[in-house]
Amino acid sequence: MCATALLHVGAARAGTVSPPQQTVFITANLQEGYNDGDLKNMRELPIFVSRVLSHVPYDPDVLLLQEVRYKSAAAVAQILSARTGHRYTVAFGGARDPWTGTSKRITVRDSAIVLNTATMTKVGDGGWIEEPKDSSANRPMYKGHAYGFARRTGTAMTFAMTSIHIQESSVTETTRAIATKLAAKRPDIDSGRYNVIGGDFNTSRQTSPNNPAPYWSWLTGSPRNYRDSVYAVRGPMSTAVDYIFARAGVYAAGVDTTYNNKTTDPALFYSDHRFRWAALGPDRVAPSVPNGLQAQNVSSGIRLSWAGSTDTGGSGLGGYEVYRVKKTGPPRLIGTSAGNSYNDNDTYFTKRYKYFVRARDHAHNRTAPTATISLIRRK
Repeated sequence: MCATALLHVGAARAGTVSPPQQTVFITANLQEGYNDGDLKNMRELPIFVSRVLSHVPYDPDVLLLQEVRYKSAAAVAQILSARTGHRYTVAFGGARDPWTGTSKRITVRDSAIVLNTATMTKVGDGGWIEEPKDSSANRPMYKGHAYGFARRTGTAMTFAMTSIHIQESSVTETTRAIATKLAAKRPDIDSGRYNVIGGDFNTSRQTSPNNPAPYWSWLTGSPRNYRDSVYAVRGPMSTAVDYIFARAGVYAAGVDTTYNNKTTDPALFYSDHRFRWAALGPDRVAPSVPNGLQAQNVSSGIRLSWAGSTDTGGSGLGGYEVYRVKKTGPPRLIGTSAGNSYNDNDTYFTKRYKYFVRARDHAHNRTAPTATISLIRRK
């Protein structure tokens, strides 16, 4: 009997398969599945799986795991298989011994990619993207980040993905190197390719309020155009260090926000990191920019109206976001609208207000802003 068979996997339940256009990714630094002592008692892993299945709308299709070995990644796959009725497997990474060395270098490989074989088909063998790691050892040390390709069954979408665990001080340089190397893998897969970089970046997205860190700006800026999945859906939520960056449409995303990773109850603990999830799909085309933005005084405040947008990307028009431009600081989102108008009732007489509007679709692709319009509040 294999060691993972000794785990208490919990009761099976009816699995919920994600729609073909929404591939669900999870990223989690599990910590408790890496050291020798951790592998002797992996009771945190069933807790992790329970949290995932109770907080994510569909059974996960891809798990990007960090601080794991093959044994602990395989345990996660086994528990998920037993709980959902789908077969999960460690498809890429998952070193049996994360530390390897020669007389010239030391390499650390502590990540893995787990696939739901009911929805994902492995493409090729994958491997490791290796980058220099900070070290005081007498030999150069490198960090290996698992990568691979998988096709969403029944679709033309192929995901190029890597599970990263950056422990270097040069986060921007390491991120740039990993993204560049992933983009260069399998140049034969071009059409229908969607790149995903998920994991522990060891650094917050912000160096200070409203000031993104260099690695975050580099990934999300042109021409890379990766999207921070949770940020695309919900805006900045915390200064955490775990992210799912994707060159794909983001249909939904979230964080295990109710998890208290400082709990003293071992029955509730799975890691010092909260997992993140994202439902990714093919729509990467923003709607058309709204036009004809107008403002007028009404009895309750200022009424904005505009001509509607159209969406051709496939996910459908999701609505409009209304922003107020301030004298200092970034514009503030003050509301959303499903139609072509919005009333700003939080205004004061004789004060001038400035606005612009953006449209978004259901994959959270946003248009450029409209031209800014201003109006003085009058009776």
